[in-house]
Amino acid sequence: MGIPTTADECNELGISHCLKAQQAKTSRERRAAWALALAAWRQGLDLDPNHLPCQFNRLHALLALGSGYTALQEGKELLSRLLTQRYLEDPSLGLTGSQPKLAWDPPRLAFAGKKARRSSKAASASRLGPRERYLHTLARWLAHHSGVVYRPEPLPYWRLAAAIDPEDLEAQMVVAMNAAAQAQPEGAFLLQKIADHFPGQKDRALQVLQLALDRYIPQKDPSKPEPDSEPEAETPPEKKPTSDAVAEIEIWAQYEGYKLRLEPDLKSIATFVLLAQDRWFESEIELCRQILKPGMNAIDVGANVGVYTFLFARCVGESGKVYAIEPTPGCLQCLRATVAQNQLDPSVQVVEAAVGEEPREVYLVCEGASVFNRIVTDPMSVVEETKPVQQITLDELWISEGSPDIDLLKVDVEGAEVPVLKGGRKLIETCSPVILFGNQNVGQFSGLESAKLLAELGYLIYVYNPVIQDLSIVQASVQPPTASNLVAVHPNRFSLASKAGLI
Repeated sequence: MGIPTTADECNELGISHCLKAQQAKTSRERRAAWALALAAWRQGLDLDPNHLPCQFNRLHALLALGSGYTALQEGKELLSRLLTQRYLEDPSLGLTGSQPKLAWDPPRLAFAGKKARRSSKAASASRLGPRERYLHTLARWLAHHSGVVYRPEPLPYWRLAAAIDPEDLEAQMVVAMNAAAQAQPEGAFLLQKIADHFPGQKDRALQVLQLALDRYIPQKDPSKPEPDSEPEAETPPEKKPTSDAVAEIEIWAQYEGYKLRLEPDLKSIATFVLLAQDRWFESEIELCRQILKPGMNAIDVGANVGVYTFLFARCVGESGKVYAIEPTPGCLQCLRATVAQNQLDPSVQVVEAAVGEEPREVYLVCEGASVFNRIVTDPMSVVEETKPVQQITLDELWISEGSPDIDLLKVDVEGAEVPVLKGGRKLIETCSPVILFGNQNVGQFSGLESAKLLAELGYLIYVYNPVIQDLSIVQASVQPPTASNLVAVHPNRFSLASKAGLI
């Protein structure tokens, strides 16, 4: 391609650099290709400031190169401009081609099947005009990068995407499930509409409706009689069909080629996310795919229902080993059911315990959502319900298993990562595993102490970039970045990270 002279040609040049980034084997090559793409789209906007594909693609390149906050703020401003009278009166403003070529496409639901996803994408391109497709993609991009599907922040963008394209199954599911989880009247209607309009998703939609049913039925206080009612003779208490019935429901989802058992509760983040999107929302999932290979060993501390556990199992195969450590009874039931259903014993070993700095009895604080359950040493220090559980150390488990080489250690225990790491010092010093650890607890960034401890052990701290698929080093021991998870890599594992194309 020669020197571009129009915004369309600049956009084509930027897209070609994106394709080169996808084919590049090293982090440096991918980052350089994205920088060239950004320069091309900026040049296109110099030629035509209204060129919509260059505007959107520039935003995605900014996000790819680490300026996510700026990209999101400008994306919201762009969406507001596109809904003004000027753009509505001139549908061709900023669009010269028949279909805008964009650097990002909305993810499609895995449970729709490959053939259905291809036909859905093609149908969307033919069904929506250029402006509608552009608006839909921008709305989905903002929804995808503004927060998790169960949070209120991205919901307006999901609603806009669903309104623009009624055939967008994922947007319809997210909107319907949020309404159902909040007991809003349209939730049941939207789920029934999905069941009728998307026959392949009928069972899933009705499962969600069944989980949400008790939220639509007001619970009566037996101590308060109905107005204007006569006292009734005492009758034997009947079993309530609401929450008791929900507790008996078995919820399964397809995940990483396995049937994954989920908690029968929409308050469970894993249940909500996987039923709505069929994939996990944390970008570090892709990092684990890049690192783990057949025959490796991994530990998942704070496994919950096994979103990371069974991804690890898929990556390491039958020749590898995964230890899933979890103290919550409901999550343990799900983990064991998934292992049995998929015949993963002994490749996946479920360990019922909390993990800390020393072996002892501790207390599990049960929150509304199991992913937020936490451990305390004194049950009188909290007002919530507690359950006594046994705490072990990572070193204790590791030695009891014959001190195997551990390649990846994931720790997500709601702000209690430091005691877990201290209790695994021998394992860490001997194996130097890549460590993925949580950096958020109750909305606060909590990774500073973990980063300092790991830095003392020779580790460097990184954040993962899912677009470029690399690790960017940060001074997290001084001030942790605003990322949900951080990644620690010891120099002994640089070759592993390099082979994975991460550094």
